Amino acid sequence: MKNNVLKYFAVLSLAAVFSACSLDQYPHVETTSKDVYVSVANYEAVLAGIYSSLIVNLSDISSDDRFQNYTRSLIMFQEATTDNIDNVWAAGESTTDLNNLCWTASDQWVSAIYYHIYNIVALSNELIRNAADSEIERFSEGDRALIIRYRNEARGLRALAYSHAIDFFPAVSFVDENSGVGSYIPPIYDRKQLFGYVESELKDLQNLLPSSCYGHFTSATASALLARLYLNAEVYTGESRYDDCIAACQSVFNAGFSLENDYHKLFNADNHLRTNEIIFSLACDATHTVAWGAGTYLVCATRFDNYVDILKDFGVNAYWNCLRARRELVNKFEDGDSRGEFISCDRIFFDSENTDYYAVAGDDTYMYKDRPVDIAAHDDTSTGYLLSKWSNLTDDGEPASDTSVSGADTDFPMFRLAEVNLIFAEAVLRGGQGASKTDALEKVNDLRKRAYGNESGNITAQQLTLDFILDERARELYTECCRRTDLIRYGKYTSGYNWNWKGGVEDGKDVDSKYKYLPIPEAELSANPSLKPVNTQYGF
Repeated sequence: MKNNVLKYFAVLSLAAVFSACSLDQYPHVETTSKDVYVSVANYEAVLAGIYSSLIVNLSDISSDDRFQNYTRSLIMFQEATTDNIDNVWAAGESTTDLNNLCWTASDQWVSAIYYHIYNIVALSNELIRNAADSEIERFSEGDRALIIRYRNEARGLRALAYSHAIDFFPAVSFVDENSGVGSYIPPIYDRKQLFGYVESELKDLQNLLPSSCYGHFTSATASALLARLYLNAEVYTGESRYDDCIAACQSVFNAGFSLENDYHKLFNADNHLRTNEIIFSLACDATHTVAWGAGTYLVCATRFDNYVDILKDFGVNAYWNCLRARRELVNKFEDGDSRGEFISCDRIFFDSENTDYYAVAGDDTYMYKDRPVDIAAHDDTSTGYLLSKWSNLTDDGEPASDTSVSGADTDFPMFRLAEVNLIFAEAVLRGGQGASKTDALEKVNDLRKRAYGNESGNITAQQLTLDFILDERARELYTECCRRTDLIRYGKYTSGYNWNWKGGVEDGKDVDSKYKYLPIPEAELSANPSLKPVNTQYGF
């Protein structure tokens, strides 16, 4: 139970006012009933709906519940299209296009992430519009202050959604609280224009929001998101912003965050207690909301029925048989690095007559069979190492919820101090001013000390290279929705570096450079004539 989180996922009824918005063509919202914005509690409930839309299934996005969740779609593109994760769904989920990097504008995953982004934008715009100074004059001074805070948090969530639009698409429709509704056709912003807008919003919010409040978009969240944007600015706009990146990181450092001593506790059902390291998290509370994305997806989708008794080990009572590690991720870890949480065997209950499995001395509960690290095929669940990073266990080792009924109780950290440490180090190595390589080395070795439990994994200044940072980001942040962006920034996503089954070939192959982007969904191209297919507008 996340009692310290402001009722965000206990109040969802008013969000239904907005979930009926039509998003099957260009982004727009219906005029909101003036009956909604009559109390501070209702403003809070609307904001709750925006937060919840990042983790719950939304039937308006797709008729198929596999595509109805924002974070699930984000995980699929940021992880399953890379050297980190392979996705398999034995029941027939259409993930081959993602695994092989061969999607098209008609792919349902492409449509899902696009419309999830614009759902958050539309919901945020509606709250911001109705929380304008002129709209809240009738409230008391104290109530106005609360509504303004909710307005600013909605601006932060809108900036977060637009940051994903920048990352995935070369140009998109732009709508804000001042845009028309109904039949309004919005203008097109390219990456540079949208980057400038998001940057301006975040810089403003750095001064308007509290520095920390778990489960909320805060000023520290704005700084962390700015650091991410600045690190990738050269990809997005053609101009490097590493000095600004270092300054944004230092804003986070100055906010007083510290690394959690136990890496594993950042990803269990009590991870809402890690307010020292987690800057912004999507709070999943199985008591109040059923969420099949975010933490639930990572907890349940990494469980395979080849490995029995998962309730005891992970607090999960349902096997989803979806996500497993690619060999390239496994091979990045050295002995002693506790972050490499993989399962290299299948497990059954002890059966002395089963000759396919072996017994281990002193263990009369289970028998085992080794798994090959190489994935034989996307629909072959018997190969590839399994992931054990995420769990639904409390700190006391007890299941936090019934995952088959209400999902997991594990929050999804969108920003952690550890990532900011690595952003800072990379910006320094790329020539950013305002910090030294000695400072960068210290931030990296702080993570290494935690990973190894001592200084045995520390690196030297000579070992601190950009390639090392790329691999260290994989080790520290796998499954946390960064990898696709990282590989593109390093020029290793579509060509020059291959992994198991990239391009549909077992050993991997280069793919067309157009896959650095997602295509605009076909319905959007029809609705807004200013939008162009990626391959015609951008020369691929």
